[in-house]
Amino acid sequence: MPSVHTSGRTRLQAVQMKESYRQLIVPQFPHPAEHTLPNGVPAYVIHSDYHEALRIDIVIGAGQWEQSKLLQALFTNRLLREGTARLTSGVLAEKLDYYGAWLELSVSVHHSFITLYTLSRFVRETCTLLRDMLLNPVFPQDRFEVIRMNNLQQHRVSRQRGDVMARRLLYGAVYGQEHPCGRFAEEEDFVAVTRDDLLQFYQTFYGSANSFVCLSGKVDDEALSIVAECFGEPWGCATPLPARREVEEPLSVDELEKAGGTFSPLVQSHGHLVQSSIRMGGLLMDVNSDDYYPMRVLCTILGGFFGSRLMKSIREDMGYTYGISADLLTNTGRTFFVVSSETVADKAQEVVEGIRMQMRRLQDELVPEAELTMVRNYMLGELCRNYEGAFAMADASIYLRTLGLPEDHIERVIDAIVNVSAEELRTLAQRWLLPERMQTVVVGP
Repeated sequence: MPSVHTSGRTRLQAVQMKESYRQLIVPQFPHPAEHTLPNGVPAYVIHSDYHEALRIDIVIGAGQWEQSKLLQALFTNRLLREGTARLTSGVLAEKLDYYGAWLELSVSVHHSFITLYTLSRFVRETCTLLRDMLLNPVFPQDRFEVIRMNNLQQHRVSRQRGDVMARRLLYGAVYGQEHPCGRFAEEEDFVAVTRDDLLQFYQTFYGSANSFVCLSGKVDDEALSIVAECFGEPWGCATPLPARREVEEPLSVDELEKAGGTFSPLVQSHGHLVQSSIRMGGLLMDVNSDDYYPMRVLCTILGGFFGSRLMKSIREDMGYTYGISADLLTNTGRTFFVVSSETVADKAQEVVEGIRMQMRRLQDELVPEAELTMVRNYMLGELCRNYEGAFAMADASIYLRTLGLPEDHIERVIDAIVNVSAEELRTLAQRWLLPERMQTVVVGP
């Protein structure tokens, strides 16, 4: 009888604990206001009175997947700031500096991003510069050559790093060399891409019909009106966009399990390295799957924070690494699970076995309630830190839209953190944490 009474009390405490999460510490995050520019471009607004700055994000629906040559999307994006029909790159840089503005340019698998940070009182001046850069770039040959050589030199240096080599091997093995996520630029690709390739990519994909805008910070009516003036008319590519090229997606770990497939470990030796880089990973569920949300909790328990199981076992108990992590990446619509670590050169196999053992523990044992409570607290705190402020919420909003995630994505993440049970986590581990169906890569001396 006492054991039954204790069990019942424990269940009651667990229910009360979940209720306390809902009532006391579950964060609430605002959704952006939705507007439409005169040309039909969606504009998402996150206003904050705490900022005296404004951030303007223009997102183009084309990236590495859409390019016909490696580096085409990257260099097209980076050359936007290198001169327009009216202003040279030097004059552009001077004007941005004068107004205290900052420009960021980046490319992902399916998108290109142009981000401007500006003081609110200079919105008109800096937005006009941004419009000129985006609508009238000239891609000067001399600046292209400088940027190409700078990036080639960076490539030559980074290509010698063990972590970079391990990442390239892992992605190439999991995705395949023909998949955009499995192909990486080599020296000959820096030579092969031309200015004409950049013009072609720009003319094909850059335009109001293939973009959306996100405004965050001090977004008052005047700022919104200025943005509408600058970007509210149709611009850029006028012809229908080409169909996104179809690429056969590789098998996920559960599909490999059903098919009986497996990976052979990849081991490379390079004499200049002093430690071993370890990567283990595979494809899991689609990002819109119900399993995705509780999987974030399971991944955190395994290797998502300093108190995770991998950190305790590999770092603290074994002493083989300063750091080890497990991450869920969203390069495409399918989640990529990766465990990463750098370790003592001759202890790589022990680390690999330690990772596999922790995965099997999660398959076989229930996560103790005390550990699950600690992880809930950590993850809810991280959500508050990660989504603090208008600029962070802009990142979240762009993330949702570029991946096609539902509007209630953050709420579903919170619900999984608060409500997932130890039994559900064990079932999830049995389905997805299959080390024998994941690719293992070791690059060392």
